[in-house]
Amino acid sequence: MKFRENHKTAVAKVLSDLVQCDGIVNQGEIDFLQQIYSVLRINSASRQKATALSLSEAVNMLRSLDQSEKKLLLFAFQQLSLADTSIDPTESLLITALLLSIDIDLPETQGLKAHFVSIPNLNFDTRNAVLYVEPEYDKAINDAIMSDYEVILKLLKTSHRDFFYLPKELADLQGKRNTFRNTLNYIEPTLSDTQLDIIDQGLNQLDSVFFSKEIFLNYLNTSGLTINKPAFFFKIGNQKPGIHQDFLILEINDDPLTTLKRIFSLNKRIAKLHPKNLTLKEKRYLEKVTMKSGVTKKDELNYTGFHKIIIDTLLKYNATHDVSRLFINTRGEIFLTDRNNTEVKMPTLSKALYILILLEEKGIPLAYLNDYKPRLFRIYRQISTYDDDLLLHQAIENLTDFVGSTMNATLSRTKKAFTSILGEAATPYLIIGEKGGRRTIHLERSLVVFEDRQVFD
Repeated sequence: MKFRENHKTAVAKVLSDLVQCDGIVNQGEIDFLQQIYSVLRINSASRQKATALSLSEAVNMLRSLDQSEKKLLLFAFQQLSLADTSIDPTESLLITALLLSIDIDLPETQGLKAHFVSIPNLNFDTRNAVLYVEPEYDKAINDAIMSDYEVILKLLKTSHRDFFYLPKELADLQGKRNTFRNTLNYIEPTLSDTQLDIIDQGLNQLDSVFFSKEIFLNYLNTSGLTINKPAFFFKIGNQKPGIHQDFLILEINDDPLTTLKRIFSLNKRIAKLHPKNLTLKEKRYLEKVTMKSGVTKKDELNYTGFHKIIIDTLLKYNATHDVSRLFINTRGEIFLTDRNNTEVKMPTLSKALYILILLEEKGIPLAYLNDYKPRLFRIYRQISTYDDDLLLHQAIENLTDFVGSTMNATLSRTKKAFTSILGEAATPYLIIGEKGGRRTIHLERSLVVFEDRQVFD
């Protein structure tokens, strides 16, 4: 088997995240990684390129592998997870998500369809949520969920997961409107009475399908994310807390309860899956990626964000530029060129506003943001993968008309995207200005490079 260069980069990304997903890295895992890198001929250049990938981008690349190569990856995943002598629940769930997402052909995965997505870090904690989503209202699926609701709750609770079913959640809010309003007075003190009235009146008008689309438009919209049929939105992990969160979209092909039972059953048996009817060549490759005997847990290190701070501090004054260049491609993806090409990830609406203010070097008074609405929409339309212009326009209307906390949340996510990577050194990249005054970005424009600036003009 000879993996192509893009596949090697994708494999390096997946293996790196698999090593880190339980928070512990030990020498046994590092030794086995080196063994796999040697067998698959993954060099340092491929590993460096992998740092710029999200997990979903890597998985999408691996979909094009043939089944023999995918089965080799299955074995490599299993062996790597056992390199610390046991398979962690977080590791097993990640392997399950990876196998389903790359379309591996195994009896245990037949009938299960899933997509892996990496979403810019949200401004709130979704915890271990499982969200039901649908592109259009599906009566049969919704009736089945309502019928088995308590059983589904119990099943998910056994895996320490919470079920977030919009019709139930909305009904609960509608029944507790006074409590909800009083809660908002404490949780969101910046909301005015007028805004609270709008929320109060709108609760009875919320439709779960429309609300589901709004969630994806304003919070979860990311490159390649599509929902084609009713599905469960499964949080898998958050390998890089300051950058993105990883999710699995699990399509409901049987009834909802059966689909959930099947994925949990697969997850429990993930370490024992073994491809059948291997060719001699395939068996030889499996032997090469079989973990050497005598591997033990040694020199364990709980690798955390603090280690990243140490690294950044040590390298800070040895960078090519005191302030990193900023590169923006035609999809609106933002990279810190001199920080190992690290991507600055944020929701699409936040990117659109950031790019607009970056292009307007003198800044923009937010009170007059309405005047920039057509240009802001063009930027948003250019970088969004969502093809519903009506909802795209609505998101821009909400932002420019200061509906609810849309503006504050958008600015907050932009700030967090940079500070989570750069800390105090993020100041030149931030949208800065007095409340009610002109907002600008003080980064020298000579450090800003657009792949094609015309697409945003």
